[in-house]
Amino acid sequence: MDTGDRLGKRLLEARYECEAWRPQLFRLGVSEDRRSLSALLDEVPGLQVYDALEEQLIDLIRTRNPSERISDLAARERVQVYLGETPPEEYGVWVYYPWAARLVHLLDEAEFVELRTNRNKYKLTPEEQARLAKKRVGVVGLSVGHSVATTMALERSVGEIRLADFDRLDLSNLNRIRSSVHNLGVSKVLITARDIAEIDPFLKVVLYPVGVHDDNLSAFLLRGGKLDVLIDECDSIDIKLKLRVTARLHKIPVLMETSDRSLIDVERFDLEPARPIFHGLVGNIEPERIANLSTEEKIPYVLKIIGEGTMSSRMVSSMIEIESTIKTWPQLGSCVVYGGGAAADIVRRMNLGQMNYSGRFIADIENIVPNDPPAAATMMPELSRPPEWNAEAMERVADEVTGGSPTALGWSLEQARELVAIAARAPSGGNCQPWRWLLRGGRLFLFHERARSESLADFRALGGVAAVGAAAESFRLAAHARGLELSLAAFPRADEPDLAAVFELLASPGPAAEPRWRDDLAGALGLRHTNRKTSTREALDAGNYAALQTAAGSVAGAQLQFLTGDVELAEVAELVGIGDQLRLLDDRLNCDMFREVRWTPEEAEATRDGIFIDSLELTPADRAGLSMCRRREALAFLHTFGGGRGLRKSAAKAIASASAVGLLTMPRIGAGEFFRGGQALQRMWLVAHTLGLAIYPMSTLPYMFLRLRHGGEGLCEAHVAALSESRPRFTRLFPGQPDQAEVLLFRVSRAEAPTLQSLRRTVDEILHVSPT
Repeated sequence: MDTGDRLGKRLLEARYECEAWRPQLFRLGVSEDRRSLSALLDEVPGLQVYDALEEQLIDLIRTRNPSERISDLAARERVQVYLGETPPEEYGVWVYYPWAARLVHLLDEAEFVELRTNRNKYKLTPEEQARLAKKRVGVVGLSVGHSVATTMALERSVGEIRLADFDRLDLSNLNRIRSSVHNLGVSKVLITARDIAEIDPFLKVVLYPVGVHDDNLSAFLLRGGKLDVLIDECDSIDIKLKLRVTARLHKIPVLMETSDRSLIDVERFDLEPARPIFHGLVGNIEPERIANLSTEEKIPYVLKIIGEGTMSSRMVSSMIEIESTIKTWPQLGSCVVYGGGAAADIVRRMNLGQMNYSGRFIADIENIVPNDPPAAATMMPELSRPPEWNAEAMERVADEVTGGSPTALGWSLEQARELVAIAARAPSGGNCQPWRWLLRGGRLFLFHERARSESLADFRALGGVAAVGAAAESFRLAAHARGLELSLAAFPRADEPDLAAVFELLASPGPAAEPRWRDDLAGALGLRHTNRKTSTREALDAGNYAALQTAAGSVAGAQLQFLTGDVELAEVAELVGIGDQLRLLDDRLNCDMFREVRWTPEEAEATRDGIFIDSLELTPADRAGLSMCRRREALAFLHTFGGGRGLRKSAAKAIASASAVGLLTMPRIGAGEFFRGGQALQRMWLVAHTLGLAIYPMSTLPYMFLRLRHGGEGLCEAHVAALSESRPRFTRLFPGQPDQAEVLLFRVSRAEAPTLQSLRRTVDEILHVSPT
């Protein structure tokens, strides 16, 4: 028989030992037990025998006589007297652990329990110890639950422990479950039950090795007597919900410990039978709805249950990386052991009637003993921003340009308000709406409100200039649609770059008048919008691309390129994802980004700018991920080890549904070029709307490239290196002239109408009407 056959035979012989979890007890004063133990000694090769009964009896005698100083010799003499005529081998009980081939000689149950709990006094009184011996506690989930269960067994603060888990021990579990490598592949309930039996063979343990499910949940809670406390340490959110629904029905309190910051959650359904599950944090979620979700899809529910703000920075960092660089949420052995002890302590006090309320508690050891001594909190300095335009400053600049003389034919107040309202619907990065208008002397002046657009992600606020150009195009188109003629003077003063345009009303067409182009598009001005809805990728007709390129090309110098192949789109998705990752990991870029987000309808209505979170069309998982990205300290930790690949997922999902990704360029970099580029992008976007195409700007990357092309000012070395590595890949996808301006990178797709459109500031906020 070769080695493999011998191993196979030994594995079959060991099957019983692998499934065993109850120790066998032999009392030699009982004839049948004596015969059975004798047979065992003959049948089990290599049986290890441990007999420390005399030491246990000495310990017992000394604990019963605490005021005496008993020498070793005197103690052994007392043991002989204590045994009397009983042979030592017949005293107590012999305990056989079949899974370990060990035979241990112990005091019998009453003396064993007396001695083993002696050091509990008077942390626990004898009366309290007796009350606890009648309590039943169930533990569901034995990664964290293993620590809780064995700690309760150590204290003997429970009379019966019910264990439920369907899982088996993996090597990756050994960072937090105190077990041995020979237990790999063994059921976690067996491992935990054996550990308890080796601590205390008399403690009652009931196993549910297939976990809890609809068919056995009530039995787990009620069979053999109702549980006094249910401890939930399982990973399945649907099971967590079902546990609480059923526990509340039977008035059983529930405790959960998360092992992250030792968050401990107590729900006293025994005292508050109408208490909302999870304190009402999750609402009315049906367990079946989330039973088959992936780990990533469960994250929004985990955040609701645990609370995003209560999570440690490193847990937030890890959650971002789930299903990117790590498979699931991590746990550390020290945290599990610490939390297990805390949970066991609270369960004991609940069972003794000492803690009689519900609540959520954080026993974070890192807060108690921080890495650094306490220091005064410091705030990150805000990005220096130019002052906003006020009426006096705008009027001064306007008079310097025109000499203060009014025009013969001027815009009426009604015309100005109507056209400015339409222009205000133009697109802008982060819906920052970087424009202020002045009606003075019959002229309309359009100012770039740099204070609203300037950010680290927008080099020299050129993205804001493009937005102002789009607003100017909307104004021109709306005026022409109303039969009005106008002139547009862009950047009339070289020394005042934020005066973007001056509009004058003309009596008739002429050389100074703005040329007309597609007046029929004016009807789409109030309907054009960003559409972030995802859909199935659909190939577009070549005529669609030609129409968009014609629209953009109607502005001199504007060019539009498209990527449509699967390989190209996958490559640009990776690059856009890198841009998103860098923007979120950089502290200042992150701060600028989240300054744009409005998290509630009330906040969106109050500012009427920025991006309302509901308009981003995010899945619950993506929304949870974005929310976690506000934790800049967590992202800073990711940055330290080059993490953050999980931050690229959003771009990959967005471009997975794209028919194409387009890049709009102008020949050179400069304010005038970006202004005209804004006019081109508005024309292109309006045409796309008439064709039923959805446009979704994704321009963070090219604007970061623009900063890189001018020395990378404001970016850290690591981000400069990452952008430098990505730039050649981008230019291979979109070849062009070295000095060209990349005005807009965007996704084109067919998608359902968006859920919401962004709000705009009112005309009264953006238009100042001069009294003269």
